[in-house]
Amino acid sequence: MTLCILHLGSEKTGTSSIQKFFGARRDEILADGFWYPRSFANPAANVHLGLSRAALDATLTDKSPAVAEFQKEYRAVSQTGFKAAIFSSEFFHSEMRDAESVGRLREFLSRYFDRFKLVYYARRQDQMLASMHSTAVKGAWTSNPNAIAVYESKGRYYFDHLAVCDLWSGQFGRDNLVCRVYERDKLVKGDVVDDFGAVAGVPLEKYRARASINESLSLETMWALLLLNASPHKDNKELRRKLIAMGNKRNGKRVPMLTRVEAEEFLSRFAQCNRSFFQRYVDPSLGSEFSINFATFPEEIPKLTSKEIVEFIFTKPL
Repeated sequence: MTLCILHLGSEKTGTSSIQKFFGARRDEILADGFWYPRSFANPAANVHLGLSRAALDATLTDKSPAVAEFQKEYRAVSQTGFKAAIFSSEFFHSEMRDAESVGRLREFLSRYFDRFKLVYYARRQDQMLASMHSTAVKGAWTSNPNAIAVYESKGRYYFDHLAVCDLWSGQFGRDNLVCRVYERDKLVKGDVVDDFGAVAGVPLEKYRARASINESLSLETMWALLLLNASPHKDNKELRRKLIAMGNKRNGKRVPMLTRVEAEEFLSRFAQCNRSFFQRYVDPSLGSEFSINFATFPEEIPKLTSKEIVEFIFTKPL
């Protein structure tokens, strides 16, 4: 039996970059004693979505084909003498919201591992909201230009770091939970992949350079997709892909669809629980609160006309 590292998220804290990095280097990392399982992982995204979903659905039983696949991989990898397994799923944070499902996960994993380390990245809530809205626009989940619109679908728990950590520490133990702050100056080398590697103990310095993914949309691309999302063609995936690719090629301004006043008000909703979260879960060397700077938020959301959007997308860059 050995260590199990659970990367809980949260969403919008570079989880895809971590998953892509580890998924692409499974064999190299295993040679260093760290197993990033193929079992329970989405082949396209390297996220262990199947594990979080199985815990929710109460299907972590020997009758499950997914569990049988995991057991087969576990037996094979055990021959290498690996020292730690790493599972990563932001859906641990966003979907597993009750003690029963978290308890089922702990019970299942305890059959194979005798030690646990849970890693959770906390981001300022107004920044999470703006980033989640960008993802929702990209995925055709909303045609509303105001980022506040995504709050209803996610709910307070999604943004409440204290509640999330209370839930998971209640099942796995406070001493097994490591909370990091998703701010560049608080991450190892200013990079979330390097930071996670340092926390997990994986020697990343010998691996190839990596690039971040899931970058935010430009203002122009955002408005183009909002128009598409409100049209009868919202399900045209090829058109959506081309718009995003064209927007990335032309770069453009990155402006959150949240005004400074709205960002300040939204963050204030979590003031008390953030104080308790830092006091209870965050290493004092990382500070006692999030950095408070609203310079990236506009006084008003810039609006583009249809003509301006068309010109941005289809005019050749200089």
